[in-house]
Amino acid sequence: MFRRQMMAMMVAMLTLFPLTAYADARVTAAGALVDTMISDLETFLATDTDDESARTAEIDRVLNTYFDMDSITRFSAGQYWRAASSEQKTEYGSLFREVLCGTIVRNFDQLQGLAYTADAATAKGDKFVIVSGTFTDTASQHPAVKVNWRVLTREGAAPKVFDIEIENLSLLVTQKQENVAVIRKNKGEFVALINAMKDRLANPVHNDS
Repeated sequence: MFRRQMMAMMVAMLTLFPLTAYADARVTAAGALVDTMISDLETFLATDTDDESARTAEIDRVLNTYFDMDSITRFSAGQYWRAASSEQKTEYGSLFREVLCGTIVRNFDQLQGLAYTADAATAKGDKFVIVSGTFTDTASQHPAVKVNWRVLTREGAAPKVFDIEIENLSLLVTQKQENVAVIRKNKGEFVALINAMKDRLANPVHNDS
């Protein structure tokens, strides 16, 4: 009996070990992704000349390199994504990305003077890793801000940022709620969201979200 119990325990340990090792690898990869992204931005900020085209190119590169824009785009439209035509999905994806990039560029000066400190990284289920950190104003004019990077870590694929939570407020969930409200207000027509994105591009607002 004792021997059978020992064998069962050994089998269980051997079975769990690869899962634990994989989880640890996901956490490490997600943390490294965020660290590299922050380092890239700090390098750019150190030589920033207030050139809008250069800032736009940098943000576009960051989105391409570190963010899962396809998953973010789909999620941001909520359940209405499935009902959209292929043409509508393509147009919305392009507009959504342009709006996001423009919003960041218009508020780019707010990134100056911020120092980032990495905190813990924790696996969240089998797909996500939460990488935590803190932004501190080096001039001490604003309070420190806690941020969680929700990193998508799928087996066989490079990790990508899926969402950013600032003081536990999800930017992506907030955007999704706004988008869904626009569509519902217009009788479920996905084109209403496309038109709303076009309007935001035509009438940009500083400090918009």
